[in-house]
Amino acid sequence: MVPPRSPTTPWALTALLAVAACAPEDSPRDIPPITWSGDFLDYAPQDGAYEPCAGTLPYMDRYVSLVASTMGVPIEEPLVYVHGSEGEETFCPHEDTLGCAFDDSVYSLVVPQEHELVHGVRGRLGFSHLFFEEGTAEVFGDDAPFSLRVTSNGDLLEGIESANGQDGLPTSWYPRAGHFVAFLHDRHGPQVTEALLRRTDAFSSAAEAIAVLEEAAGEGFDEIRQEYEGLEECDQRHYRYPLYGCDEPTALRARCDGSEAITIEERIACDDPSTIGPRDGEIWKSIGIEVPEDGEYTFVSYTDESALGDSILVEECSMRCDSIVSEQPMGFVIPQVPVFLRAGRYSLRLTRPKDAAGSVQLLVVGADCS
Repeated sequence: MVPPRSPTTPWALTALLAVAACAPEDSPRDIPPITWSGDFLDYAPQDGAYEPCAGTLPYMDRYVSLVASTMGVPIEEPLVYVHGSEGEETFCPHEDTLGCAFDDSVYSLVVPQEHELVHGVRGRLGFSHLFFEEGTAEVFGDDAPFSLRVTSNGDLLEGIESANGQDGLPTSWYPRAGHFVAFLHDRHGPQVTEALLRRTDAFSSAAEAIAVLEEAAGEGFDEIRQEYEGLEECDQRHYRYPLYGCDEPTALRARCDGSEAITIEERIACDDPSTIGPRDGEIWKSIGIEVPEDGEYTFVSYTDESALGDSILVEECSMRCDSIVSEQPMGFVIPQVPVFLRAGRYSLRLTRPKDAAGSVQLLVVGADCS
């Protein structure tokens, strides 16, 4: 579950509250009519829910599939996504909470909300111990700038012990949970958190979760903890894995044709079939590029419709704190400062204000092509 918002601030500028990944099963849930269906997701908006951009629902449908593949969760029937509205009753136990997940559906006041999509997929197997449940949703979920997403901090064992099925995981522990789960995936592989998902639940004790962790990782907790505590601390922007841009095959764009750089042309507009949002006043699309070797690369972009807040965010497909993250305005900038990139795949998020549709032409120039 994501934290609540103040009634006077945007959803990304939220207050902190201890919340759980899933709401009690006896919470009243009157699922609205389904108005759109994909292969893996059904969309059910409440009366008054705002209209998503054309690419949002196909994106969420594909995101469910990518999460399921990453988590080793079978999707036998679509996940129901209830898009809430201010005028209707919330599904969540706390009225001022943005979203929550159940074993068959998710609820959110915004679209998309990838954090809850991760929970919704995992809910098919009953969720996991909530420290690892919320940590996984932080690694593979959205990147909205919540005030809770600070540099990871706090004692690991204390954080694991702070989670319980009644009160959830206090949001002050989300940074530590996400940072630790990123470490587990990076160093020990997804089989560790998959084992935690299949063999623990929201009411499992810390000792039970640690026992599963030790068996799946093939190491004692003290050894795992010693290796982990030698790592750099960082915030979610660096350890988060941008799943769609990194793992979706159709997101990949060619950079070069031989030694010549190819112009990547994208239109970001709510009626565009691959534009996502609106959320927090923004619309965007995510694409991917491959970088063949370490080196300096220059992002040269041009747009006829520049607007305050448009940007190109470059994120390395990595879960480590030294992940390369670079952001620059969309449009021609002087001087053009090259960015050092390691070999590998990168996710590019192309963002514009929701009321300022526009197109961008982008060249990514490096030693391999110019």
